[in-house]
Amino acid sequence: MKKKRTLAALLSLFLFASVILSGCGSAGSDAGADSNAGETGTLDKMTLQLKWLPQSQFMGYYVAAAKGYYEEEGIDIEILPGGSDIIAEQQVYNGVADVGVTWVSSLLKYQSEGWDLLEVSQVFQKSAMLLVSKASTGINSPADLAGKKVGSWFGGNEYEIYALLEANKLNRDKDLELVQQDFTMNQLLNDEIDAASAMTYNEYGLVLEAGYKESDLNVLDMNEEGVAMLEDCLFVSKDWIADNEDLFVRFLRASIKGWADACADPEAAGKIVYEKDQSISLEHQIYMAKEVAKLVAPEGFDPAKIGYIDKDAIQQTADLALKYGLLTSAADLSEDTITSKYWEEATASK
Repeated sequence: MKKKRTLAALLSLFLFASVILSGCGSAGSDAGADSNAGETGTLDKMTLQLKWLPQSQFMGYYVAAAKGYYEEEGIDIEILPGGSDIIAEQQVYNGVADVGVTWVSSLLKYQSEGWDLLEVSQVFQKSAMLLVSKASTGINSPADLAGKKVGSWFGGNEYEIYALLEANKLNRDKDLELVQQDFTMNQLLNDEIDAASAMTYNEYGLVLEAGYKESDLNVLDMNEEGVAMLEDCLFVSKDWIADNEDLFVRFLRASIKGWADACADPEAAGKIVYEKDQSISLEHQIYMAKEVAKLVAPEGFDPAKIGYIDKDAIQQTADLALKYGLLTSAADLSEDTITSKYWEEATASK
């Protein structure tokens, strides 16, 4: 009899412990399923893959992180630097990163090849691409490129140049020489090429820092020439966004705040980026920040629309990409490949 009572007591203790453990497990599961991390005291982890190395091109994200905007939205953000051997589209598609930064033309190419990627915000509203030459070469207009050596990085960066040439009735194979350009401006400075590709926020500044004045240089601006293609945008994989809509909206809201602050005070933003990575000088980071601000919120642009997707500008990018061979068929610009849904949610009054 005593033995039976002992077994009964042990069984009761076992059942009691099971209930307690079950209750603990349920509480943990509820916390993990709660999309509002602020209510549970935990932060949702997210990774952002940059297109290139840490620099003021991406200052909005670094400012948002430094000022705690991601944390306020319940996010523990990890910003992954890019590089010549890192392709943001592959990183996001393979699940290494949740959100990526790339150029629109590059994203259109991957989408056309069947990659389930979705553009969700357009950060740069203008192209930063220039062709820069010394005033002494006499390149005052696109027509003056005839007979010249023109540098291009290729690798997807050449299509605005192709568009510029054709728009001015120049045959890129016969009327001039396109030369592989490295990521310095030494070929231009050493007179190895007559005109060089340059981003407003980077390489053009390098030429100025080398001692040239703006009056010493001639610039062909793709925006002014009517052949601009959009650059930095945010994109995600369709599978990831299907399960993380709320998380992405919170990320985008924090990022937009970071970009707004960075554009309002680019000098402070450049200093924040410099503290993160000192591979280039503080002066150059600040120069970059000031120029990037002009792309994110151009003159006359409403800062409240930072990250807005201009479908007409996207269409021009897609049309040029098709016309000059980046795409083999017209791009699908439906909600299946590009959407403003999350931007609208992120910018709506809370």
